[in-house]
Amino acid sequence: MGGSTLTSEQQAIADHTGGHAKIIAVAGSGKTTALLHYIKNRLDSGISPERLLVLMYNRSAREDFDRRMRQLADGPIPPVHTFHSVGYRLYQRMIANGHIAAANLSPLPQSTVQLQIWKAIEDCAPTHELEEIRARKQSEIEAAEFFIDYTKTILSGDLSAFQELKLGDEYMYFLQVFRTFEAWRRNQNAVTYADLIYDPAMLLSLNEQMAEQYGSYYEDILVDEYQDINEIQHFLLRILYGKSGNVIAIGDPDQTIYEWRGSKPDFLLTFFDGDFPPSNIYHLSRTFRYGHELSLAANHFIENNRDRADIFCVSADGEQQTKIELVRTDKEGCWLVEYLRRQQKQGHTFKDIAVLVRLWSIAAPIELALLANNIPYRSSSRNTVLSRRELRPLFWSLNIASGRFAKLPPKRRQQGLYEWLTAPHVRIPRKVLEPICVALAALDKGWGKHLLTLLPENLSKPQIKRLRQRADLLTQIESWRGHAGELMRRHISELDLLDGIAEDAFTRQQGEERQQTILAFCQYLDTLKQPPAETLTHLQELQRQHREGEQTEADSIQITTMHQAKGLEWEQVIIPTLTQHNMPYQPQRDFSTPASLESERRLMYVAMTRAKSRLFLLAPTEVAKGKDPEASQPSLFINEMQLPLSKLMSDSLHERPEQINTDIPVSRQALHYLEACEYNPNISAPRAPLRKPDPGEGLRHRKLGHGRVLKWEDQRIEVLFSDGKARRFDWETLSQYLM
Repeated sequence: MGGSTLTSEQQAIADHTGGHAKIIAVAGSGKTTALLHYIKNRLDSGISPERLLVLMYNRSAREDFDRRMRQLADGPIPPVHTFHSVGYRLYQRMIANGHIAAANLSPLPQSTVQLQIWKAIEDCAPTHELEEIRARKQSEIEAAEFFIDYTKTILSGDLSAFQELKLGDEYMYFLQVFRTFEAWRRNQNAVTYADLIYDPAMLLSLNEQMAEQYGSYYEDILVDEYQDINEIQHFLLRILYGKSGNVIAIGDPDQTIYEWRGSKPDFLLTFFDGDFPPSNIYHLSRTFRYGHELSLAANHFIENNRDRADIFCVSADGEQQTKIELVRTDKEGCWLVEYLRRQQKQGHTFKDIAVLVRLWSIAAPIELALLANNIPYRSSSRNTVLSRRELRPLFWSLNIASGRFAKLPPKRRQQGLYEWLTAPHVRIPRKVLEPICVALAALDKGWGKHLLTLLPENLSKPQIKRLRQRADLLTQIESWRGHAGELMRRHISELDLLDGIAEDAFTRQQGEERQQTILAFCQYLDTLKQPPAETLTHLQELQRQHREGEQTEADSIQITTMHQAKGLEWEQVIIPTLTQHNMPYQPQRDFSTPASLESERRLMYVAMTRAKSRLFLLAPTEVAKGKDPEASQPSLFINEMQLPLSKLMSDSLHERPEQINTDIPVSRQALHYLEACEYNPNISAPRAPLRKPDPGEGLRHRKLGHGRVLKWEDQRIEVLFSDGKARRFDWETLSQYLM
């Protein structure tokens, strides 16, 4: 790989001669290539490899970078680490120096962590709420585990984490759970994955003199995906830097999608500049992944965010085309199956196609359609939709109605009855329910009638009412003669299953996901119109075919979430269910940092920029009568992409006519894009209105360059430009000069 293969932007980075630097890189811009050449140049200048440190965000990125560096370099190469592997080595050094207590640095398995968290919950939760909490045990454990992990991304402690997450008073006891868990962990001399950074960082934050002993070794520290780091990682970087050498940060604030892990665009946009004032800010603005149409749509879309760097993405390869298709359909599964069949006939493979979902519940009807049509797929949730926990009680109903349940061994029947009785939870202690299940499991029929004879006398009226409801439903299921879909709906309505599942879930998102999965399952069974026994046989066959497809590594499409798609790319990307409810998703009572419109927009930006040749956006046809408007109304994000304009400008760039006549309003950004592509046609078209920038927001003046808005006074705006001078303009006049 020679220097001639680099773009001018990449070459500028490769030739960086010293001082801290910040690199803002758009998706698919070849940042790895630029960094590799920078490192090669530093090694060629005589710097020892041990004095260079490369920090990648995860293990796979680290291994890929290490492999490519070995291909490029002739001799020894610098160490490539993740933050956690650096934390591990720092922890070892601090133990050796007697600065921190010795610990077993193999992180605790999650099963052990969750067991101890549950013990802490039982010890710390208010006594009068304990039975409710036990009813949603797994959700409560996961929530407490998340709270503990989030607390370990900041330096200011558990109370600050509690306030940042905006938790209600009913979860105040999580503070005590955190402290109880930490006391147990320290007593065991054990660590979790997060503690590899958290323990050293917290100790060093309290002892500046000690901290100085662990820095100032590296001449260069390069940090990739800087938009994804959190406060504790940023602090660790300051420790490693000390007071000498260079820190180079690479990232894209538009791709900050891990706010729930403590990441913020501010770490790259402002905090880095404060702690490591950069001598140079470089831009990698040319993408090699996708063509003009997607670049234009992505630019128009992300421009609606205020919290951004001053960068503008342009496709590097003018010949490459990435087509965007907005598909209006209310039957996404049918559309997808038909589309994949056409692709198959045309000789295309499935492995380069990905379906990216905002929520796992969106994937449920799609998975069922693929299973039913024997189309192989891979899911990053590992199991198929039929394996999801919320469907287990419905499967037990099918087993009972089909007669299979009676043939199971008593131990299996006992487990099935307990799962069936507690979904949704009956608010009866396990020690009361389990003996009932043991007695019922000894029988091979008549479970509903027998349950009525086993009701304990010391139960409350509501508890007895709930058990009677279940006994009545059990009796109905045993003698069921209708279709399986009808049985599922009877089960759901008799027990208010959907409402109960929402109450048992810890978060609104979790509850909604489970509800939507159940509804998709019922709708699928409705299409089968088969009795329970035939339905179970059919579902087991679908599972078997899917497993065989995985074992034979059949050509399959990928289904994953938008978050998990980060850093990946596919020839074709399909984004389903773009409704006002699902994208942007706005949970009202969610255990996470508040989902802002800007963070949802960044997530959508990441998803759409995974495509190389085709991007399909699936949205409903129209708002259906009687339906929730948010659930059936197309996402506002679609209009923000300005798809007709993006297609027009892309087509024009390929055909290069001298004159463009259109009724589509043309944005300043589209004109700026044509200019960047050295294409200047005559355009006869209405102009799109320019959005007024807020104070603190950046803008670009044709003559004065980059500026930042200081304030507004009526229609007059004051802007501070990069030459250090503040100027005032009438907005109408200034807007004529903005790019």
